[in-house]
Amino acid sequence: MRKSSFPYFQAALIMNIIELNHYPVKSMRGVAINVADFSPIGLRHDREWLIAQANGAFITARKLPILLHFHTETHAGSLKMIAPDGDSLSVYSKDYTEIAPVQVWQDTFTAYSGDTAADEWLSAKLGQAVRLFWLGERSTRLLPPDTPLSFADGAPFLLTNAASLADLNAILGEHFDMNRFRANVVLDGAAAWAEEKWRRIRIGTTEFELFKPCKRCVLTTIDVHTLEKHPQQQPLAYLAKHRGAVFGMNMRTRQSGVLRVGDSIEIIE
Repeated sequence: MRKSSFPYFQAALIMNIIELNHYPVKSMRGVAINVADFSPIGLRHDREWLIAQANGAFITARKLPILLHFHTETHAGSLKMIAPDGDSLSVYSKDYTEIAPVQVWQDTFTAYSGDTAADEWLSAKLGQAVRLFWLGERSTRLLPPDTPLSFADGAPFLLTNAASLADLNAILGEHFDMNRFRANVVLDGAAAWAEEKWRRIRIGTTEFELFKPCKRCVLTTIDVHTLEKHPQQQPLAYLAKHRGAVFGMNMRTRQSGVLRVGDSIEIIE
């Protein structure tokens, strides 16, 4: 048995994954999965498609909350998008061959455009001119020094803790779902907010570095079911005042492998 360097009372906890989620199109609804292949860029199919303005500048549900009501399905080489009205459209990565510049936050890099019919369909559904971009087989965007990055905000993986959310809900006297926080990996079995003190964890045989707390934005104030914003801007208002706006931890790894719901988590550092 490996010996953890973390204090014994934390190492004795039994922690495991209770949710895995990927988000094939940035800002569209997440997809819960039981098993996920992963590599240094993140979970397979996570944030590999992007909706942007004509010039490639990214668009998210912060400005267009209706994106949260679009469902997606991924298949080999294809993506199916299902609009809130039930209309659907499938696109194929093989049709995305035109190299084009895109921008996510301060990062400008190249991705692929191609299916103008998809652009027109999305523009009609969203009420403004947009384009759909595919990341490609390899990303040209890097998280320094050398970690490939998808269309995610700033990290390949986002980890959250069920106990932290339970504590937050108890403090605020309201019920906020974890889906507001758009995590890839949700764990159970740890003390509330303990994840903010970890630097390295092991899931299966893979080590992950928790390299940065995740600072939250206005998206957490939007009810994903009704699309209504919280009148007191919760839970962001509390997090900003008392926790530096942090909820969850950004992670990265140099390895590839498979994650499964139920996998145990070990604190290394």
